[in-house]
Amino acid sequence: MASTNPPDLNVLLNIEVEGHWEHPNIIKIISVQVKHPELGDLVSLNAWRISRAHCASGRFLEIMDEDMQEMHDFSATLFDKFGHVRPHLVDPGHRSGTGCWGHELNSGELLYILDINVKEPYRGKGLGSWTLLKLLGSEHVEIEDTVICWPTPVDIREKDVWNSVRSRQIAFFRKNNFRRIGRTTFFGYSPKINHPSRSIPLDGDVGALDDNRSAISTNFEERQLHFPLHCAIADDKATTVAATIQSFYDRDPTSIHKADEMGFTPIFVAVSSGNLVATRKLLEWDIRGQLENAENAEGVTPLERLADTMRSTREFSEIFLGWDGYSDDELTIQYLLKQAMGQAVDPNLTTHITKNKYGCTCGRCAGGWLSPRMRFRLETDAVFWADSMPMNFSSFSRGQALNPSDMMDSPSDFIPPSLHSSFYLSFYKGYCDVLRAIYLLLSTTDEVLSAPGVLRFTQNADFFFQKGGRVEFAFDSITHCAQEQSPLGDDTFAETFDDYPDWVSRPTCANDLEFQLVRQKIGLDRNQQWGPYYNFEGGGMDVDDESDDDESDDDY
Repeated sequence: MASTNPPDLNVLLNIEVEGHWEHPNIIKIISVQVKHPELGDLVSLNAWRISRAHCASGRFLEIMDEDMQEMHDFSATLFDKFGHVRPHLVDPGHRSGTGCWGHELNSGELLYILDINVKEPYRGKGLGSWTLLKLLGSEHVEIEDTVICWPTPVDIREKDVWNSVRSRQIAFFRKNNFRRIGRTTFFGYSPKINHPSRSIPLDGDVGALDDNRSAISTNFEERQLHFPLHCAIADDKATTVAATIQSFYDRDPTSIHKADEMGFTPIFVAVSSGNLVATRKLLEWDIRGQLENAENAEGVTPLERLADTMRSTREFSEIFLGWDGYSDDELTIQYLLKQAMGQAVDPNLTTHITKNKYGCTCGRCAGGWLSPRMRFRLETDAVFWADSMPMNFSSFSRGQALNPSDMMDSPSDFIPPSLHSSFYLSFYKGYCDVLRAIYLLLSTTDEVLSAPGVLRFTQNADFFFQKGGRVEFAFDSITHCAQEQSPLGDDTFAETFDDYPDWVSRPTCANDLEFQLVRQKIGLDRNQQWGPYYNFEGGGMDVDDESDDDESDDDY
C-alpha cells in the first residue's frame, strides 16, 4: 500500500505485511515506512495484527509469551488464555477506570503497536500522527478491531527524563483517540466513531494505578528500616513469623495497620506472598477495614490480590508445567479471608478446598473439575459416534484392515498410525463400544470420567484392547471434537442444543470450557502426541494373517 501528501512534505508511505515465522495464521507482522525522495527514511512503525480466533483453544497467552516480554505483559495484563478481556477491566469498579471499554474487546482482531520512530530533525511536524492515522484508516484495521499500544520509553535510565518522555508519548496517543484500558498502562483505540472511548476528553482520561506511588525500594536495608514487619512477613513463611508479628504488635499495636509506600498493609503482604501462617495470625485481630481497603498501588483488596495471584500462577503452570489445581495454602487463605469479611463460605475448610481445587464456580463439578455442561458436551459427542459408526460396518471386508482416514467419522482419526494395520472390523466395533461405554458412564452416573470407570461399561471391546487400543483414544476424540463445536471452535453445538431442556437446566460454571484441564485429568498427557492423525501416509493396510484368527466369525 502506498500513499502520499503528509503535512508540508512530499513523501511516500509503504505498508508491508508478512506472516509470523512460527504462527503465520495468528500473527501478521506489519511494517510501515515513510520515505522522502531526498531525505530518505523519516518514520517507521511496527505492529502485530493478532487473530485470536486461531488460538481460541486456550493458547493465547502461551503464544504471546514466546517472542518478547512486552507481548507477555500486554496479553497477561489485558486478556485470559482464550484472548478474552479480564473482567475487572470492563466490569464496574475502580480498576475499570473511565469504564469506556467493554466486552467489545473480545470481538474482531487486535493490532498491537510495537513502536513508532520519527527521525530526530522531523519530529513535531505531524509526521508521527499522520503515519499512525494512515495505518488506522487502512485495510489492516477493520471496524470491529481494537488497536492497542503501551507508551513506554526504552533505553532511558534517568527517572525524570523517562517520566517526561512517557508523558509525551501518552499525550501523542491520546491526541489520536487512544484511551486507557482500565487503569493499566495500556491504551486502546476503536475505529468506531461512536465508541464510548471517543467521548472521553483528553483531560478526562484516568491515570494508571501506580502513577502517584513511588517505586518499591530495591534497597533491602532501607525497606527493613522503614517497614520491618512487612519485610518479615514477606521473607518468613515458617511458624516463627507468628511470634514475630506478635512481638511487633506488643511493642506497637498500630504496626499491624501500617501501610508501606505502595499502600500495602501487613495483611496485604501476607496474602500476596502466600504466607498462610502470617495471614492466620493477623486475622486474630480486627482488621476488617484492611480487608475491604483497595487504596493501594494495585487498586485491589487482599482477597482480590489473592485471586490475581492464583490466576497468574495457574496460567503460568498451564503454559509451562501443567496445572493440577490451586494449592491448599491458597484455598485456605481464600477461605479465611472470606470468613473474616462475612462472606458466604462452605461449612468447613475441607469442603471449600475440595469444591474449589480446580476453579469450580457452580458447586456441582464432579471431582471439582468436570462441570455438568462439560459432561453433557462429552456424552452427546460420544453417543453420536456410538450411534453413527455402525453404519460403517459394511465398509469392511473379511480379513482386510482399512485405513482409518478413509472412514467417514471423526473418532477414527484418533487411532495412532502404529495401530492402523490392526484396523479390522472387530477393532472398529470395539472402539465403537468404548464410545458407548463413555456415554453410559457420563449419562447414568455422577462419577468423573476415567478409564477404569469406562471399562466397567464395555461389552465388546476385547479385540480392540488386545491389538493395542486404549480408552484414551476415545477420550482424545471426544474432547477434541467437543472443543471444535464449542465457542472455542465453530460453536455448532449451540445450533443443536441451545434450547435443549437437559442443557438449559444445567448450571453454568467456569469449568464449562476447560477442555485442557479435562484432558489432563482423564490421562491425556500434554507431553505425549495425540490425534487427530490426519496426514499419516500408511505403510500398508495388510491383509489379515494367521495371528489374527481370534477375530469373531462376523468379521469380514
